Amino acid sequence: MFQSMTALPPDPILGLMTAFAADDNPQKIDLGVGVYRDADGSTPVMAAVKQAEAVLLREQQTKTYVGPFGSAAFNDSMAQLLLGSALKEHLGPRRITVQVPGGCGGLRLVADFLQQVRPNTKVWVSDPTWANHVPLLGSAGLDIVTYPYYDRASHSVRFDEMMNSLAKAKAGDMLLLHGCCHNPCGADLNEEQWQAVRDLAVDKGLGVLVDLAYQGFGDGLDEDVAGVRLLAESLPELIVVGSCSKNFGLYRERAGALTLIATDGDAAANAATRFSAAARALYSMPPDHGAAV
Repeated sequence: MFQSMTALPPDPILGLMTAFAADDNPQKIDLGVGVYRDADGSTPVMAAVKQAEAVLLREQQTKTYVGPFGSAAFNDSMAQLLLGSALKEHLGPRRITVQVPGGCGGLRLVADFLQQVRPNTKVWVSDPTWANHVPLLGSAGLDIVTYPYYDRASHSVRFDEMMNSLAKAKAGDMLLLHGCCHNPCGADLNEEQWQAVRDLAVDKGLGVLVDLAYQGFGDGLDEDVAGVRLLAESLPELIVVGSCSKNFGLYRERAGALTLIATDGDAAANAATRFSAAARALYSMPPDHGAAV
């Protein structure tokens, strides 16, 4: 059976990492995986992370499972970081937050959830978008279509073209947005554009999924989620996948959080059962160390 297999082409990002490692040019620059590097080319562990790990080593009493939703304290803190105190309190039971194995794990969990509740959901992704968005969402059976986003000549958002394209979306389609620091182009929506996207989503009955991988790397922790908070205040439903890989430097620990906002508390509670079942089928329990840190 295995003898009949043929090799797959290398992943574009992982293949570039391999090529970089093999290149002996002393002036080489790594344009592969997006990790922070200092002047020496190292990706250091943050001092706060080191301190937190020392506390865990000294005080942690068990390595038992944390459950499919992970750490309640971590989830609450991530919701606070995302929404702020007032909005988090205002949403009340409409909001659920679950721990996931990094942003990738969260996006795949969302994909499986959508395939359960609305099979073959059409997901609109920007052109360009992060290279792993299409495999993560498409491999779950979702239909991926693109909308124009980046003007390479002016290094700006092709907003009019984007909105004209999204005008063709149907009720129930899902719109994927980058919360801040758009990967790979770096061009973000401004406040007026976020408002226009919100209005379009409300008018056409679109679902919105936000990938928030870089909170704090743009203009500030609160400034980077101003658009997301605008959506959370206005839309009846919203999903946000947040990652701690970059802003906490926890890349290999796979720490992230998925926040869903539903029309009411009953709908959010029902969604929680779906996420629990999907997580159980995918990875059972999330890893604890990064979230505990």
